[in-house]
Amino acid sequence: MSRTPQLLFVGLILAAIASASRSDEGEPKSAQKPEGDAKPIFRSLPATKQPNNRDAINLPKYANGRLTTSAVHGRFAFLIEPTGRVDSQRRWVWTFPFEQALADAHGKVQQRFYVEKLLASGFHVAGINVGVSCGSPAAAAVCDEFYKVLVSKHGLNKRARLIGQSNGGLIAYAWAFRHPECVDRIAGIYPATDLRTWPGLAQAVTYPAKGLDYGLMQGQLTARLTEFNPIDNLRPLAKAGVKILHIHGDADRLVPMDKNSTELARRCREFGGQADLIVLKGLAHGGASFFTSTAFADFLLAD
Repeated sequence: MSRTPQLLFVGLILAAIASASRSDEGEPKSAQKPEGDAKPIFRSLPATKQPNNRDAINLPKYANGRLTTSAVHGRFAFLIEPTGRVDSQRRWVWTFPFEQALADAHGKVQQRFYVEKLLASGFHVAGINVGVSCGSPAAAAVCDEFYKVLVSKHGLNKRARLIGQSNGGLIAYAWAFRHPECVDRIAGIYPATDLRTWPGLAQAVTYPAKGLDYGLMQGQLTARLTEFNPIDNLRPLAKAGVKILHIHGDADRLVPMDKNSTELARRCREFGGQADLIVLKGLAHGGASFFTSTAFADFLLAD
């Protein structure tokens, strides 16, 4: 074999190895551009981390709904419309973070049980990606843009029902306490509600992506904490009659139940609001029991 063909052969092998490496360590195959200008979707991560193939998000199929995507303020958003009867009040549920109603890299939809029940009852389900924004006002403003699109363009009910899961608790409550008249009820799944307990004030400064952050140094955020911290801003929700239910494990060390769900319920009741808590004994931050609760589903669907 002459030198030129040998070089060509070696070059092809090296190119194949490089391509395989990119597939394993770069954009996951399932999340690569399917067509046109479509971009990969990744689950919410702190801005300090880079997504990998395990963070890929896929668009699932629902037995009772049809999912469509859009962009609001340049952020990925989705709406799942019921394919059967539509609720006469056009009620809907907004899930935070957005990926919990979508499929992970293995095709699993964590909140499928709840979403299917909602769709079967004629409810719409929606979400928008504002990352791990830790309840920042900037993210709340983007969420409000999304809310206005859903109400004005899609004719959904002016009072939303929210699911805040884990870090999504901060995002959900941050929008809710600024717009209590737009909220009917809030359902939390081991939700973070106090920035001091999760992620901590130092991380609350660094975790959100630029444009979705607080725009403050840690000392400045500390000095103004009660202005932003969801657990310190419950009075507007109680006054507006927003109903609250959390499901939380009493062994949760990542987002401690006592300092988040228990304390939030206590404060809300002090303001005359309605807040209840389902305690899962011995459970920590995760587990199938959090996603198959009939009582939790009934709360979301209640008249």
